[in-house]
Order: sequence, then structure tokens, then C-alpha cells
Amino acid sequence: MHSIDDLVLVGMSQRTAPVAVRERYAVSEEDARALLQQLSQGGLVEEGVVLSTCNRTEILASTTDGTQGAATLRGALFRNAEERHVYGFRGVEAIMHLFRVASGLDSLVLGETEILGQLKRSLEAGLTGKKLTPLYEQAITVGKRVRRETSIGEGSLSVARVGLEVASRAVGRFEERRAVVVGAGETGLLVARNLTAAGIGHLRLMNRTPERSAEAALELGDRVDSAGLERLPEEFEAADLAVVCVDGSEPLVSAADLNQKALAKRDQPLVVLDLSVPRSVAPDVAGLDGVIVYDLDALLPVIEEHRAGRQAAAEEVTPILIGEVHKFLSLRTFAAFTPAIEELKSGFAEERELLLDRVTKGQATARELELAHAMERQLLHLALSQLKESARQTQSTAALERAYLRFVDGLPGDVS
Repeated sequence: MHSIDDLVLVGMSQRTAPVAVRERYAVSEEDARALLQQLSQGGLVEEGVVLSTCNRTEILASTTDGTQGAATLRGALFRNAEERHVYGFRGVEAIMHLFRVASGLDSLVLGETEILGQLKRSLEAGLTGKKLTPLYEQAITVGKRVRRETSIGEGSLSVARVGLEVASRAVGRFEERRAVVVGAGETGLLVARNLTAAGIGHLRLMNRTPERSAEAALELGDRVDSAGLERLPEEFEAADLAVVCVDGSEPLVSAADLNQKALAKRDQPLVVLDLSVPRSVAPDVAGLDGVIVYDLDALLPVIEEHRAGRQAAAEEVTPILIGEVHKFLSLRTFAAFTPAIEELKSGFAEERELLLDRVTKGQATARELELAHAMERQLLHLALSQLKESARQTQSTAALERAYLRFVDGLPGDVS
């Protein structure tokens, strides 16, 4: 079994880089698969998972050499990125980081739940086996447990809700407004549901696949309808609020796509909320008269307002995370005993047969056979219990707590 330090994580998130930098390193699911396949061919990376969301891009890999693996992963995913924009963890710290991500502690919005689905999808798309699959599955279990047993998830926000809170300060009452949501994926639908719940006057849902947006519009109620992207300029001109949540390497909306004269004559500015990474609204749109553009970085002040009141909830998570890290390390250590356990089982069985033959001269009764097998099972159970206890004592919970607190103290705050 490789050293725990051969487990390597390299990433970039809202803690280390603004959206203008993060968008350059976002990875699609297809590109992630290709990257992992390429990395595995060199023999250095055995297993790997790429997690790419609106606020982070990171890769966790099991390598044959942690030092070389960290440099290789950084070069493969973050070539030409400034050192300050990229973080890297190995071994126990990589596990701590993954469990914090699953718990919503490392999210832009503290305690958000969307990350659990994103972790599951990244695992399914990853290059995984007996090393990373159990780790990711336990991370997802940890995330669910944290939200079930602590208050971190109570009244939890999402990027979609915070974005709408920011937009409402410029738009005013949603009941009197017309909105357009571009993108019928997970985030787009969450925005649409929040807008309908807030009583939006009218909502038009737009998507590259019109059938998808039409189907979603039917489920959202009679104040919602749909349209294809070919009507995007007209819909922006008629809207009070436009929210864009799509995947793509190029901006979907630029100043040249919009009726600039009509926008400049508006009494009420068009508020554009871009929740995409890479950003789907070109920077030149923000320079138009009659338009206000917010991207993910614009949400940070509001997010900090909410975060300040939730630190106590975050502290409830600490003992659970420490216990779960300890559990994973113990199971990993015990798994290393597998060859010895198999040899122990074989040895017990052989000794049982030798003892029976010596005592009964090869004429053991059914009762004697039963007793011999029962004694073997009991002795084997005692031996395995000692091995498990040794695995648990490999690293104490107290030592892990000290290491975890040092790890958290060293984390950067969100980039503003």
C-alpha cells in the first residue's frame, strides 16, 4: 500500500482566485475524462477525480509518488496560473479538505447542499477504484451526516438565492417585474423556482434545447413560459432581470447582441446576474448604459453577511469531521492487514485440523468438530479485534484534532 502522502489534491476556488481567473480553468465533464485518461497513461496517476463547479476546480488523485504527482497535476490543470491562485494538499490534509467540501464548509455559501450532487457526479465520471471510490463515498456520507446532525444546513442558502438577493436590491419587488432565466440546468432551475416562490410577475425560461425549457416551464406554473435562445436579444430588452446560468467556453451574451439604444432609454435598468463559470456575459455588457451586471464575485459581501451569523453552526461540524477522518484512516490501516489476516485464517484452520487429528486420532465426533470450529472462530475474533484496535490507535483523535485546527487556521479567506 502506498504512503498516505501519495494521495494528492490540487485546486483553485473562490478562496484563492477571483472569477476572472477561475473561469480560465473550469473543466467540462468531457475534458475531465480525457485529462484523467491522459494522466493515467503515464503510470504516475493511478486513480483520479476532477470536481469543477462554479466556485472551484480541483483534482484529487492517488499517485505512485506524491511529490511528483502534485507537480504533474498542477501542470496539467493549472498551467500558467499564479502560485497564489492554486492550493495543494497531500495525505491527511487532502482528506480533511474533501470532507470540508462535502460538508459545505469550503463553499462560497456556507452549508449549501448542491455540492453533494456535484461530488457524486464527479465520482461517477472519474477514474476510480479501490482507493478513491471508498474515500469519495465516505465524503458524501459525511456531508449528509453533517447536515442531519448539526444546524449547518438549517435555512441554508444557495448561490442562486444569494444572487437573487443581490439582484433584488436593484430590481425592487419581484411581483412587479419580468425576468428571464437562461439555462435550464440545475442552477437555472433553482433560480427559476426561487423567482416563482418570490412571486415574480412573469418569467421566461430559455435554453439551448427548447424542449427542456418548455418542459420545465410547465412544471413551474402559469407565470412561466419558455423560448429558444434565438430570441435572447428581444427577451433581454423586455426584461427587468436576466439571470444566466449556462456552461460554455465562450460568452453567450455580448454588447453587440443587444439593442443598446433601447437599453439606454429605459427608466429602470436591466439587471443581469451571471452565475456561470466561465462567465457567459461578456465584460463589455457591463459598460452599456441602462445595464447593471453582477457576477459571482459581486455576491461576496452579501455572503459574508450571512456567514458571520453561522460560525457557531460551522464549529458544530468539527468533531464529526475529525471522527470521520479518523475512521477512514483506521479502515485504511486495517485494509493493509488483509494479507496477514488471510494468512492468520489459514494458519488457524491448519492448526485446528492438526489438533483434532492428534487428539481424536482422526475419529472426531460431530460434537468435537463443532467445538473445534467454535474455538477457532472465537480465537480468530480476538486476534482480529486486536488488529482493529491497533489500526484505530495508529493516529489518535486528539492528534487529528490538533492537525485539523492547524489546517483550518492556515486556509485563506475568500478572495474579494
